[in-house]
Amino acid sequence: MTASDVAAHLGLSRSAVSRAFTEGASINPAKREKILAAAKELGYQPNFLARTLSTPATRSRSHLVAILISDFSNPFQSFLFEELSTTLQLNGKQPMLLNVKQAEDLDAAILRLSGYQVDAVIAVMGSLPAESFAQCQKLSLPLITLGRADQRGLIPSVQTDNVEAGRLAAQHLLTQGLNKLGFVAGRSDGQASIERYQGFCEILSQRGATPPIRLDAGRYGYSAGFELGVRSIDTLRELEGIFCASDALAMGLIDSCREVSKVAIPEMLRVVGCDDVPPASWQGYQLSSIAQPVPEIAQQVMQLLEKMWQKDGDIPIITRLAPSLKVRRT
Repeated sequence: MTASDVAAHLGLSRSAVSRAFTEGASINPAKREKILAAAKELGYQPNFLARTLSTPATRSRSHLVAILISDFSNPFQSFLFEELSTTLQLNGKQPMLLNVKQAEDLDAAILRLSGYQVDAVIAVMGSLPAESFAQCQKLSLPLITLGRADQRGLIPSVQTDNVEAGRLAAQHLLTQGLNKLGFVAGRSDGQASIERYQGFCEILSQRGATPPIRLDAGRYGYSAGFELGVRSIDTLRELEGIFCASDALAMGLIDSCREVSKVAIPEMLRVVGCDDVPPASWQGYQLSSIAQPVPEIAQQVMQLLEKMWQKDGDIPIITRLAPSLKVRRT
């Protein structure tokens, strides 16, 4: 089905159909509605990508926004992607997902994006340094990072206040009357894990409590938490409470305690995760967690993108949003 078919069906010119689908074009509102209704009935949809590619010198926005994600083994990534993509679509944008596993793949991925004439890039890549995104800057692509701030102050980022997340976890465990506490770290180079540990230690120090025993999982995923639980049985049996750098780690740890070490949760060990992904509230886990404000993150990203597209000079480099404690069974 083509624009000419729609025009012939309505007895209008092809240019009228084109104007109906062109943002800001001059056309009577009633005529636009009539054309859009007919197009829907006939199954016609213009190729917006071809339109933007055909006129690079004067092209309008493609409304494509790329979302780069590096670690789908962590369910928080898919949780965040769902919220980001929904928010973009509600604002008339079309999300495009790129799964980038290694830093060396990033330049090639961004170059491919330039061929699609994307309007912006959202990078959910907490373990990659901001310098990795130099290609975006060369191509003048608006870029926002999530999960890692740019210490150079060049790239805007939206972050949960991860230090505060660690503080909330420590305060919660201490109010339970627990003294022997531990922390399960994710990636050694992960900014979120580093900051959560910092906040956790800060409160324990302020309260005169014993410093936490740190256990390094090396990753954020479920299997990393399960494997750590298996190899750390003796340590876990000595602890009274533990804070995990992600919910996935916490859920893997809980299952290892149930199935291998026979450490009862929460009777023998209290567990707090971080992120508050949907499975945390499932009946099989009922995991206490420090919730990231995911809807607010998505809304803040959308607001920053609008400012960048409008060339607004008042764009904050780092936006930090407050987490909250969700107390459940663990």
